[in-house]
Amino acid sequence: LRDYDGPDIRLMEVCGTHTGAIARNGIPSMLSPRIHLISGPGCPVCVTVTAVIDRLVELSMRADTVVLTFGDLIRVNGTTMSLADAKASGGHVEMVYSPMDTVRMAQQDPSKEYIFAAIGFETTTPVYAMVLQEAIEKGIHNLKLLTSLKTMPEVIRWVCENSGNVDGFIAPGHVSVITGSRIYEALSEKFQIPFVVAGFEGPQLLATIYALTKMRGHAGVKNLY
Repeated sequence: LRDYDGPDIRLMEVCGTHTGAIARNGIPSMLSPRIHLISGPGCPVCVTVTAVIDRLVELSMRADTVVLTFGDLIRVNGTTMSLADAKASGGHVEMVYSPMDTVRMAQQDPSKEYIFAAIGFETTTPVYAMVLQEAIEKGIHNLKLLTSLKTMPEVIRWVCENSGNVDGFIAPGHVSVITGSRIYEALSEKFQIPFVVAGFEGPQLLATIYALTKMRGHAGVKNLY
């Protein structure tokens, strides 16, 4: 990969965890200057629209309502403020570490309505379904989910249709565990772009980048995770 001297190739990782792993392992320093890595829209928090934050802020200001969220969303700005700003202004915002914490909190305090910010891609959707199932089985009626869930193929399709300069995708590992790797086949064929599902260790990422350089200009989906 360091000695690669073919045409310039632009590879996009669409998983935020891959972005972190690429930086942590110093992957760019190991590659030829002709191999360009691009960070794509794979972080669900980063692609959450302002209107969702605004709605959560609005709900948090109700006297009998508590908004529950993960820590990565709490500082994302809406039109005028973030959930952290809302809490500082008297809003009811609590951070949770597990989606199942929301069930326990709602059960312990039936006098308040709990709104969970259920945001993510395919990876987290099954967990949110488990939250709903648990709440229904326990007869908890004061827990609701405000959902902003995306599916990865539609996000990648938008990139392909509006960019036109991506030569291959480092496909997300966590999403692919839930969906399987075949969800990328139609996109690969339509745009004649290869997809390789990657793990999160340095050698796995290098193997994925190597595979994509070999597949450049051809459709195909491989799973190296």
